[in-house]
Amino acid sequence: MAGAFGWARKRAARVPRLVWIVGAVALALLLAWFLFFRGDGDETPYRTAAVDRGRITQSVSATGSLQPLVSVNVGSTVSGLVEEVLVDFNSQVRAGQILARLEPDTFEQRMQQLQASLNTARADYQVADSDYQRYLRLAEQGFVSDQLMAQQRAARARAAAAVQQASAQLETARVDFERSIIRSPIDGVVVDRQINPGQSVAASFQAPTLFVIAQDLSRLQANITVDEADIGQVREGLPVRFTVDAFPDEDFEGRVSQVRQQGVDTNGVVSYTVVVEADNPGRRLLPGMTANASIIIQETAEVARIPNSALRFQPPDEALQARARALMSPGQGRGGDGEAIAAERGGQSRAAGQPRGALAFAEGLDLTERQKQLARDAARNARQAGGDDGDRRAQMRRVRQAVLAALEPTLSETQRARLAALRGAAANGPRETPTRAAVIFVLRNNRPEPVRVELGAADDSYTELRGGDLRDGDQIITGGGPVDRARQQQQMRGGPMGGGVRIRGG
Repeated sequence: MAGAFGWARKRAARVPRLVWIVGAVALALLLAWFLFFRGDGDETPYRTAAVDRGRITQSVSATGSLQPLVSVNVGSTVSGLVEEVLVDFNSQVRAGQILARLEPDTFEQRMQQLQASLNTARADYQVADSDYQRYLRLAEQGFVSDQLMAQQRAARARAAAAVQQASAQLETARVDFERSIIRSPIDGVVVDRQINPGQSVAASFQAPTLFVIAQDLSRLQANITVDEADIGQVREGLPVRFTVDAFPDEDFEGRVSQVRQQGVDTNGVVSYTVVVEADNPGRRLLPGMTANASIIIQETAEVARIPNSALRFQPPDEALQARARALMSPGQGRGGDGEAIAAERGGQSRAAGQPRGALAFAEGLDLTERQKQLARDAARNARQAGGDDGDRRAQMRRVRQAVLAALEPTLSETQRARLAALRGAAANGPRETPTRAAVIFVLRNNRPEPVRVELGAADDSYTELRGGDLRDGDQIITGGGPVDRARQQQQMRGGPMGGGVRIRGG
C-alpha cells in the first residue's frame, strides 16, 4: 500500500515538469514561425521619407590642437642661479618688462676685474705714448735710428690694441650682466613658466627656455591634420566650424589661412597640416585644446534633398532589381521632348554634347511656372546663338548669364535676396558639383517602384535632388520591407550572413 502511494506521488510531481517542457517547445515553434514562416512579408512595413528642402554641407573632418598665433620662447644665454621670478602663469606682461633675475654677483665681479684690466691697459698706453713722443723729438735731432723709432711705434700700437681689447671684454661683461635680467620681448601673456627661484640655469650649448609668452589670445590658430585623400579639396579661405571638449554644445568658426605642402608620413599614412585661424570670444578657448573641426568644402542653399539611406535600399525582388538596372542603361529616363526635359533638370542630354547643370544656379529661387518657362526659353536661345564651340565651361557661363538676365526683372524681393546669397556663395569659390544619375524606390500602391533621379551635392545624411520622375506625394523607401527568403535560408544553414539575424531589404 505504501509503495502504491509513493508511485502516485512521483507521478504527480512529474506532471508539472512535463507541462513546462511542452510549453517551452510550443513557444519556440511559435517564435520560429513568427520569424521565418509568416507569409511573404507583405505585412512588414516599409520605412519611407518624403522629399524635403534644406541645406547640404560637404565638409572634411579633422582634428588638431589650438595654439596662439604668435608665441615666443624666452630663454637665457648666460648661466647662473635664479635669484627671483617676478611673473607667474597667466601674467600679462609688456615688452621690456622684467620677468626674472639671475644672481648678479658673478657678473659684477667679472665687470670689476675687466675694469681693472682696462685701467692697466690705459696706463701702459700712456707710458708707451710718452716714450714714443720722447724718441720722436730725439729722432728729429738725428740722435735716434730709424730701427729704434719703428720699435717705439710698434710698442705704442700694441698698447693701444690692449686698451681696445680690455674695453671690448668689459663691454661683453656688461652685456652678460644685462642678460642676467630676463625681460619680455613682446606684449602678451605668460602661458608657461619653467623656472623657480634657486634653480640653476645652464646655457653652455643652447639657451634653455624659461618662459613661453603668447602675444595675443584674442585670436588662436588650430593646426589640424588632414588625410591625403581629402587635402585636394582644401584651399585657403574656406570656412571652418569646430568644437572643443570644454564646450561641446557650442560651435566656433574660423577660416583656413594656410595649407602646408610638407606631408607627414605616419605608419604609411600621409597627412598634411592645415592652419585655421579663429576668433577667441571671451578668451574661453585655451592653447592646447583639441579642436574637432569640419572644413566646409561646399554649402548649398535650400535645395530639394533625399536621405542617403534611400540610395542604399535594394529590394530582394530580382525583377525589381532588373528594372532598376534597365533605368540606368544608356538612353533611359528621358522620354518625350529630351531638350525641354534636360533644360528643366539643369542641362541637356549627353548625346547632344551640351553642358549639364546650366540652370542649377537658379535652382534655389523657387521659380514660378512662368519663370521656369522663361528660363527654359532663355537657355535654349543662348545655346542656339552660341553654337557648339567645344568649350563647355564657356557655354555654361553664357547660358547662366542669359537665364539670369531674363529672370531678374521678374524676381520678387525674396527671390532677389536668395539670388544675392547664391552669388555670394559663388564668389567664395564653391566648386560646382556635377549631376549624376541614380535609381531609388518609391512606394506606389503599397509596392516598391524604381524611379530614375538626378542627384547633386551630398553630405553625411542627405543628397541633393536635381530632377527625376517623382510624382507629388511619392514616399521614398529608405528601408524595411519583406525578408529575402534566400538570404533567410542561408542564415538558417549558418551561411556567411550568420545565424539568427533577421535582415530586411535595405
